[in-house]
Amino acid sequence: MKEDILEQLVEDWLVAKEGCFVKHNIRYRPDKSHPDYESKKDSVHSDIDILAYFCTEKDPVSKVCAVTCKSWQGGFNLKYWKDVLEATPKYNQKTSEPREKWKYFREITSDKWIEAFLNQIEEETGQRDFTYYIAVTKTIGDNSDKEGLEQSKVIQERFLQKNSRIKIKVVELKDILEDYKKRLQEKDTPALESTEVGRLLQLIYAADMDVK
Repeated sequence: MKEDILEQLVEDWLVAKEGCFVKHNIRYRPDKSHPDYESKKDSVHSDIDILAYFCTEKDPVSKVCAVTCKSWQGGFNLKYWKDVLEATPKYNQKTSEPREKWKYFREITSDKWIEAFLNQIEEETGQRDFTYYIAVTKTIGDNSDKEGLEQSKVIQERFLQKNSRIKIKVVELKDILEDYKKRLQEKDTPALESTEVGRLLQLIYAADMDVK
């Protein structure tokens, strides 16, 4: 099955960068030995949408990149999600209640999932320091809201306790498309892009169309 279109766009955007290798949909779940493990709640795998490794990067935090893609049509409310991500995760007591919001980002909110997430990253890349990208269709809020989430001390401390340094980056679809356009305009030759998504954007820009 084809992955989410935003995932395809982000993957293309990353592999176009020098020395970048990617894997996607990497499954993981909490270890049964974790003191908070509950088989009814933790037996189903989650997955890392995209995991990228930059061979040419010297800084360990920038060398590894884990991406979660949220292609929500209504956008990503920066202030609201900062509050959710910094709060202590709690399970609803009734099955009739809506899904807990922290579960959309369990890999940076729940201790047992953070541990599983980091162990999987280390298994794949050999390190625990990384940049965490939240790729979204668009953001709701201003630059200060974005900086507040990206520089969250609460989230950073959770990872420091697990011997890991995390840098958070929020990237919008428009940023990716603008980066695509700039790269295509700067190409020395009109060679075809190597992916289906890249070729589609190449045709759109060749037709002098702007994606609004």
